[in-house]
Amino acid sequence: MADTTFLDLIPGWTKNEKAGWHEVAGVDIGTPLLNPGQHITLTHAAFGTLVVVLIILAALVARSKYAKRETALVPEGKFSIRNLFEVIFEGIYGMMASMMTEKQAKRHFPIVASLGIFILACNMIGMIPGFASPTGNLNTNVGPAIIVFIVYNVSGLIENKWDYVKHFFGPVIFIAPLIFVIEVIGAIVRPITLSLRLTGNIAGDHMVLGIFADLAEKVFTAPVLFPVPFYFLGLLVGVVQTVVFCILSSVYISLAVAHEEH
Repeated sequence: MADTTFLDLIPGWTKNEKAGWHEVAGVDIGTPLLNPGQHITLTHAAFGTLVVVLIILAALVARSKYAKRETALVPEGKFSIRNLFEVIFEGIYGMMASMMTEKQAKRHFPIVASLGIFILACNMIGMIPGFASPTGNLNTNVGPAIIVFIVYNVSGLIENKWDYVKHFFGPVIFIAPLIFVIEVIGAIVRPITLSLRLTGNIAGDHMVLGIFADLAEKVFTAPVLFPVPFYFLGLLVGVVQTVVFCILSSVYISLAVAHEEH
């Protein structure tokens, strides 16, 4: 029950999810890149696409409020999509500004905020019965992690030029090869830990929720009320993991763009 989504109402979807998708619309999609021994599933991709569409629609609604100066300057007196975006963005920008210069915070704010909104929405959509969290699948989380990896390395090169490359070798020339290996391993581990941490926490949270939902259905006479406390736990986990991802991304960027003496 816990793994059932609205997509299972589509004829053949459940069968293909269990056996693996080999082709879509007559096109061979091969095997997973990260784990060739496993089969391909598309539930996380379908709900990830839905999240992107919902974010775009919400952004268009919020953007319409800024079309006129009167509505752009005066905050709305009630809960709205615009106010929600403003609270989230102010929190992310304030966190980034405390870690790096204002110039760097403004430069990297769009990418960190965009990833934060996407991850938060992916975490939250799984709380709705019949939906699944795309971030409960490692394939979804590898994408944002790779984006962060590329952004902070490119930003480090742009900001510090060859000094950024030289820091991989350390300050002492005779142990430079050892330091280089350690630095490269550390750089590679960062996107791996970003994606694994998010996947493990979200998948574990929804596994717990699913177990207690099934237990409530089989044992208790009020199965709807029993899992409610775990929904609040799920909300907390979803928000905390979004904050952790944004904080670590900002830390990596701030370390890369910082000016140091070499």
